[in-house]
Amino acid sequence: MATAPVLGHTPSMTDDIPAAPAPSALQRASDCRLGAGLLFLDPRFWRGDVSLQAAAPACVVIAVCVAASILGVAHALRGGVPWDWGLSAQALAEGRWYALVSHMFAHAGGMHLFLNSTFLLGVTPVVMARFGVGPSGWLRFAILFLVSGLLGAGLYLALHFDSAVPMVGASGAICGVWGAASRLGPEGEIVPILSEPVRVQVKAFAKMNLILFAILFVLVRTSGGVGGLAWEAHLGGFLFGLFAMPWLAPPTPASAHP
Repeated sequence: MATAPVLGHTPSMTDDIPAAPAPSALQRASDCRLGAGLLFLDPRFWRGDVSLQAAAPACVVIAVCVAASILGVAHALRGGVPWDWGLSAQALAEGRWYALVSHMFAHAGGMHLFLNSTFLLGVTPVVMARFGVGPSGWLRFAILFLVSGLLGAGLYLALHFDSAVPMVGASGAICGVWGAASRLGPEGEIVPILSEPVRVQVKAFAKMNLILFAILFVLVRTSGGVGGLAWEAHLGGFLFGLFAMPWLAPPTPASAHP
């Protein structure tokens, strides 16, 4: 951000001109630099209005996912049905309604869990900077995460109403958080749905899903397996976050610090 000179004074080489502040997480999001989940590995990301407290909801979700993975392995070792926590039309037909929620915390291996975790860690502080880190902020995040996951699951089931292939992973819920972050401007304000920042984030979302779909399509076909990318869940979650953020967010931006 350039600093304009005071009217009637031309700054010289020796003037003390304030340095431009480092961009906040919200500014990075509105500038469409939020992109990769691995952004959280950069120490600079944790400066300014982004703190460990703002990432705490993501840490809780990841801890639950890790615990679910461990329990899933233990369940399989005891002879349980693989992907018992996965969501499918067959799972619901068999009465496993808990799969509507449990699928968000089960993952198809360590790499799947790692990728989801890194992206969630990257995007959660952006949303929490608007929600705040108090009980109200946690409640808003929980609603955003869970409803995004449920609506993503609903769209997946609507298009795979007779499938027995289980869907697992928190991607639909995480895409909901991404969609919500796409509606935030540099100062935490809600930007219009047809604004440039939203357009670029939607484009990035579509591009990411196309790339992942192509990669998984090739891997599944060459290995002779079944499955692929549950892009329907991604889309359902992202759209909810995109349209629901103005109603979920508090009237004024909250600070990510206590």
